[in-house]
Amino acid sequence: MKLVPCLLLFFISAACFAETITIDPASTTKADDANSMANVYRLGMGVPKDMKKAFELYQVAAELGNTDAQVDLGDMYYSGEETSQSYEKANYWYEKAAKNNNDKAQMYLGYAYLNGKGVAVDYAKAKNFLELAVKQGEPSAMNHLGTMYFDGKGVTKDQNKAIPLFQKSCSAGDSNACEKLKEIKTEK
Repeated sequence: MKLVPCLLLFFISAACFAETITIDPASTTKADDANSMANVYRLGMGVPKDMKKAFELYQVAAELGNTDAQVDLGDMYYSGEETSQSYEKANYWYEKAAKNNNDKAQMYLGYAYLNGKGVAVDYAKAKNFLELAVKQGEPSAMNHLGTMYFDGKGVTKDQNKAIPLFQKSCSAGDSNACEKLKEIKTEK
């Protein structure tokens, strides 16, 4: 008989100490805090996964100047995740982050200008953004810049510039660059 009151006391205590994490996007004033909470909701870390809350929090953090949030918000617009797809809005946020030297944003803008995603194709701008990202060691930017040189898109075709970029990109884990190197070897 003593077991029932003990169990009842245990469950009541557990309920008292249970914590629900909630955040009002309008009340978030710190960009880093909002970005961290957005990541928590996007990944479902300790809370139910909630892409709508993540999107709202990324917006708050991005507007407050958090470059990681600007890139993540751009990604959500690019893919249409929890919003309607908009390459233009994605590029808007990538542009803001790129101005603060974010290598991912620079790479995404380079790719956008290279392929006309939300902007007119502009090889000079593509090359500029990709070179900025390459200087910071961004692997996908190395692959895209290598592709420009390999295919002669907006630059003089030059395998001597392309192959080292593919090699560095592959070494850094970019599987597309590794595949390109395999193709080059089989063609020789």
